[in-house]
Amino acid sequence: MPFDPKEPATGPMPTYQDRGDEGYKKSLGNLQIQMIAIGGAVGVGLFLGIGQRLAAAGPALILSYLVVSVVVYLLMRALGELVIYRPTTGAWVSYAREFVSNRFAFITGWIYVVLAAVAGVGEIAALAVYVQFWWPEIPGWIPSLVAAMVIVGCNLLSVRLYGHIETWAAFIKVLAILLFLAAGIILVVAGDVFNAPTVASVTNLWSEGFATGGVLVLVVVMSGVVFSFSAIEIVGVSAGEAKDPEKSMPRAINSVVLRIALFYIGSILVLSMLLPTSQYSGDESPFVTALASLNIPALAGIMNFVVLTAAISGVNATLYACVRLLRNLAAHGQAPKVTAKVSHRGVPSGALICIFGFDLLGIILIYALGAAHAFEVVLSACAVFILFGWISIFVSHIGYRRQVARGQVRGVSFKLPGAPVTNYVCLAFLVLLSLYIMFDMTNPHWYYSLIAGIVILVGTNIGYEISKRHVAKHGLPELGRSHPAEHDMTGTDAR
Repeated sequence: MPFDPKEPATGPMPTYQDRGDEGYKKSLGNLQIQMIAIGGAVGVGLFLGIGQRLAAAGPALILSYLVVSVVVYLLMRALGELVIYRPTTGAWVSYAREFVSNRFAFITGWIYVVLAAVAGVGEIAALAVYVQFWWPEIPGWIPSLVAAMVIVGCNLLSVRLYGHIETWAAFIKVLAILLFLAAGIILVVAGDVFNAPTVASVTNLWSEGFATGGVLVLVVVMSGVVFSFSAIEIVGVSAGEAKDPEKSMPRAINSVVLRIALFYIGSILVLSMLLPTSQYSGDESPFVTALASLNIPALAGIMNFVVLTAAISGVNATLYACVRLLRNLAAHGQAPKVTAKVSHRGVPSGALICIFGFDLLGIILIYALGAAHAFEVVLSACAVFILFGWISIFVSHIGYRRQVARGQVRGVSFKLPGAPVTNYVCLAFLVLLSLYIMFDMTNPHWYYSLIAGIVILVGTNIGYEISKRHVAKHGLPELGRSHPAEHDMTGTDAR
């Protein structure tokens, strides 16, 4: 039931039941939830995306990451509070439906589904860049196609297999980053203290200027910074299939800020000290660039394997979230009926096959533009949609807190600090950044976000009106195990 500020308080209400959760199995354990959170926090945005932004902004890129990191931490606390209140595979789409309106849930859901599908193409493009490090003669679309087929096939089998893939991928990423940071610090200390023959030095932080592109560039690169964290909220989707979300989710979310500080800020500092930032680019991972400068070929190859693993993890995670949100929309009559199907293994197979079809279109884009260029095009087009997804979480959280204050839903002990002030501060920041990204004419691809934003906002509002009329005429799709009482509690508000 969406929040109505004019409605009198009537005491605590029964917990909202989302019919989109029917058919799933509680298969993800505590360790898998923790590793999924790490996988979301550390992905291709770190391993590939910061290369070009380091070259543009210099070591001062750290400041952009610090600002966005604060917002991300508050975002995860807001999402965590909602998750503890009611774990669901529909995540912020389900919360938008309960605390704002069906229309807002439809718009939020479809924007994020499109975002996740497009971001998945970006991850596939990045994967091709890594494979071409070893075999540059291979067209980028070939490894992209193979990876998409394998990952979709694994996700069709079971959610537990998805959890295993993310666990091992996250373990490899974390171990590699920790080893990289340790080795990088040793090289810097050896060069500065023992005069070892290396270009690594603390002086690289300011030798070309701390903010080599000026202060304005720190704002310009924020679309890339946002993209770096684009999968961090996926852990909220996994809560719906977690065995014990009340225990595992707070642990996962509270450790987000530590991981961000260690992995992102630490990596940028070490990369900036190992080489002058002008030597980095978007053509390959900055980690590979740094290690290749040591003239030890095996190191660069090993790191490239690690970033390849990160890309596989990213594709796996975005696919996981995308299909579950699409299935949630379908369960409420807001997506094609075929995407509502869940297999006997508890996998939303209908939505999974549909997203795979979209990936094939993305692979055609990779074939036409080349893998590295396709990655940048995708980043420019979807950064603003990432921000919209975050905005929807804060808006839904405001609605939730209002209902808690009126005694209409239960509160939880895991809370967003400083709410609702922190909600409004973060919303103002995200809205201003969205407007800047859409109208930043210094970016050659600036109009991608503007055009995509107009098209999808108009399209989702038209789509909502069509779906509302279809549900009114034909009812909600049959899910096999739904009960009449659950239909009543999903809400049919047409605002």
